[in-house]
Amino acid sequence: MSVAGMGWSNSASATEAATFVRQVVQENKATALTYLAVPGFRHGEALPEEVASLLGVPLFWVSDDALRGVQNICQTVSERALQETGFASVAEGCALAGAGPGAWLRVLRQAHAGITCAVAEGEETK
Repeated sequence: MSVAGMGWSNSASATEAATFVRQVVQENKATALTYLAVPGFRHGEALPEEVASLLGVPLFWVSDDALRGVQNICQTVSERALQETGFASVAEGCALAGAGPGAWLRVLRQAHAGITCAVAEGEETK
């Protein structure tokens, strides 16, 4: 199973985000997308709900503790994200946390139009 982790800026659009996530998954030959995992600290924002709906997958809100727990296995570091959120890797962290124990990154963080996306694969979701 594949989990796409997503981060976004306030300028991101749901349609563009869904298209970008779908493209990242397909271009990297990931297995069928199972969940869209997003940071819990942004709970209440409409964009991730819209993106998950456009992708036809459930939305998984990743808690701060779960996101913190996988930072040491993320491959990329965003100084900007670290300053703004306290997490060096939001999209990769969400993907890994969403894919559960033993997950690995199929796609490192990719960025486009205010959206970041990473894809993790694993045996089960958390």
